[in-house]
Amino acid sequence: MESGAGPWTPARRKESFRPPAPHMRERYTGKMLVWINGQISPPADAKISIFDRGFLYGDAVYELIRFFDGYGIEMDRHRSRLARSLRKIGIAGFEPERMDSICRELLEELGSGDATVYLQVTRGVQIPRMHAPAENLEPNVIAIATKASPLDRSAGPEKVRTILLEDERRVRCDVKATNLLVNVLGTMDATQAGADEPIFVHDGAITETASANVFIVEQDRVITPPLGGSRSILPGVMRAQTLEIAGELGLRCLEERVSLERLDRASEAFITSSRRLVAAITEIDGKLVNSGTPGPVTLAIHENMLSRIEGAIAAFSTH
Repeated sequence: MESGAGPWTPARRKESFRPPAPHMRERYTGKMLVWINGQISPPADAKISIFDRGFLYGDAVYELIRFFDGYGIEMDRHRSRLARSLRKIGIAGFEPERMDSICRELLEELGSGDATVYLQVTRGVQIPRMHAPAENLEPNVIAIATKASPLDRSAGPEKVRTILLEDERRVRCDVKATNLLVNVLGTMDATQAGADEPIFVHDGAITETASANVFIVEQDRVITPPLGGSRSILPGVMRAQTLEIAGELGLRCLEERVSLERLDRASEAFITSSRRLVAAITEIDGKLVNSGTPGPVTLAIHENMLSRIEGAIAAFSTH
């Protein structure tokens, strides 16, 4: 990496948070619909009990699925991960297979096949409030569909600026739960530092960002932190696809500890997520990565991923 402004520390966090500048906000067309337990409504009319355990405790799990032209990216992996998350925290009463029909219903009402769908399953409503959940609670299911941009090959991978932050999260980061306060604070710190994402650091090694998995490139090797390391990370669906793509491109795929020294020596770095697909890390703590541009491996993986999606859309549209 090339020298720059230097590390960010949470001590510089301001009590009064300034929202991100317009160019740093996610670009949506604005149309949004909400599905709650089978009822679709506009956002202003969406209501849920204040005694819902998801609201009170973050006692809920979620998935975010990106749709292009009606095709949901990696739906099988999203279903499997949702089933795993529900099982890990003991929420019963919702079958992950229902996710498909909920998404289809929302997209039809939205009138767009280009969207994100955020689906959340909470443990349900419990009165009075108490930490120990009652038996046989009925889960609440919430889905939010937001119209998004269509697939655009000409745009290239998004560029993200990052900062390094100590990972203060709890250990069960492998469960996609809604308790994301540290992720929120980290993103606030990144925004205040003029960046887009925090890269969390635990015991001298990186884990993930607030909303994505991290990869680095060393010559012909693509490396990402392991799922079963000293600090658990989320098994991202696009992380899994990226490892497949890198292998198809003839690259060596390694799931290994990525120390800060190793990150500093990397020729390229990028993140993967359902929302961003592949995005190039162009800056870390003010230091440029690959002169602030996406590197050849990042570009190749991004290009291959778009080709995969286009092929899947074509197959989906013929059914």
